[in-house]
Amino acid sequence: MLLAAAIFALVGLASVAVLQTVSRTDELSRDSSERLTQLQHSMLMLERDFMQISVRHVRLDGEAAQKNRLFGEKFLLDSEDHGVSFTRQGWRNPGMILPRSEIQTVAYRLQDGTLQRLFTLYPDAVTGTEPKVQLLLSGLSGFELHYLQGEEWLERWQDANFPAAVRITLTDEHLGKMERILMLPDANVAAAAIGGRN
Repeated sequence: MLLAAAIFALVGLASVAVLQTVSRTDELSRDSSERLTQLQHSMLMLERDFMQISVRHVRLDGEAAQKNRLFGEKFLLDSEDHGVSFTRQGWRNPGMILPRSEIQTVAYRLQDGTLQRLFTLYPDAVTGTEPKVQLLLSGLSGFELHYLQGEEWLERWQDANFPAAVRITLTDEHLGKMERILMLPDANVAAAAIGGRN
């Protein structure tokens, strides 16, 4: 009788341990799945902006237009890793209801382990205008951008033309690296398309 009670107690303890392990595994799986969804959402934001990149040059304080359409390098905009800045089109403003353009200057940087998207309401912002900051994803240890020119991936881009592609790498503290390569529209083709619409 005593032996049966001991065996029953051991089976009960083992069952509780298995149940706790399954419960913990399920919780970790849900957390990882949620984190992966957040990473994918951030990548989609980056992809959406890059796919709508504009050939428009930016002017500051009414000065001559900047030569470069895309700026990208390490520590740009006080980033802890890479940073990038460019203008994009397609910022919806139906019927021009809001007092702003459908062209938007955007930038991305990593600060305090958080991927940030910066944007201004007007593409030709006045010097001293602070951009709006949108926090996309925390818990990152890396944000890298590389630009394809010919067959070489460059770590820095400042040119009037666009690179053929951009390789984006986000490094999550728990899930590791997530990489995406985006093919960009050719600046000459994009300019011709815009000119053809006018």
